[in-house]
Amino acid sequence: MPATVRPALRAEAPIVADLLRRAGFGSTVGRLLDYPFEGPAAKVFVVEDHGALVGTASVASFGATGWIGALGVEPAARRRGLGGALTETSIEWLRERGADTVLLYATEQGRPVYERVGFVAEGSATAWRGVAGARRGMAVRRLTEVDRDKILAADRAATGEDRVAVIAQLRPLRGVAIDDGQGVMGFAVASAWGSGAAIIGRDADVGLALMSAAAAGPEPATLIVPDTNPAAAEAVRRWGFARYNTAERMRLGPDPGYVADRVFGMFNLFWG
Repeated sequence: MPATVRPALRAEAPIVADLLRRAGFGSTVGRLLDYPFEGPAAKVFVVEDHGALVGTASVASFGATGWIGALGVEPAARRRGLGGALTETSIEWLRERGADTVLLYATEQGRPVYERVGFVAEGSATAWRGVAGARRGMAVRRLTEVDRDKILAADRAATGEDRVAVIAQLRPLRGVAIDDGQGVMGFAVASAWGSGAAIIGRDADVGLALMSAAAAGPEPATLIVPDTNPAAAEAVRRWGFARYNTAERMRLGPDPGYVADRVFGMFNLFWG
């Protein structure tokens, strides 16, 4: 019987997490799977071969855009086209839900698979870990429930995406914002599925102040920043953060209006 791609069962989550660890995703990937397994606008696919799961991919739909993430194939099952099959299935699922643009973050190993399908590279992003230096001069306040629509508007202006499906799952909102007296200039909101934080700033001063607040310590924090945002990339180096992962942002379809200079942190290297 040939290998087949199918939706994963919720009970298979531990098996999928173990598969991704064997594929090189690290020991904490299981937390990241909670969103696609439980979110109404997301899905986990697996490749089953003779009763064993040998590959997996997850998808997150945001309407006109969608993401593919956590795509991995067990080392012994590689070079059989399974990564391509998972990619094609993921694209089809997202297209059926309205995606004009499909996005992902690719490893060096995965990038050729996506290029064959037509994805183009847009610049890398790097995950860093450390404690930020202090930044004075801007008042930072805690987020409250009344900020939800405000941060969605700021997020759309920076990413070009409507990520309400993710942000609606963040209850309560954990993070901070900076105001200008008329509205929210930027925000940093913590992820419920990993250690990263989405950080959006109207300009570099706002973004760096929010990065500093999100990683103020005393324990090291994770900041995932686009290398195409020079102010953010320079800040984590200046603060002495340790780099531990880099991936390439890739796009299939039109640019949704992504403004890298306003993105100072991401939830993860799955859906940005």
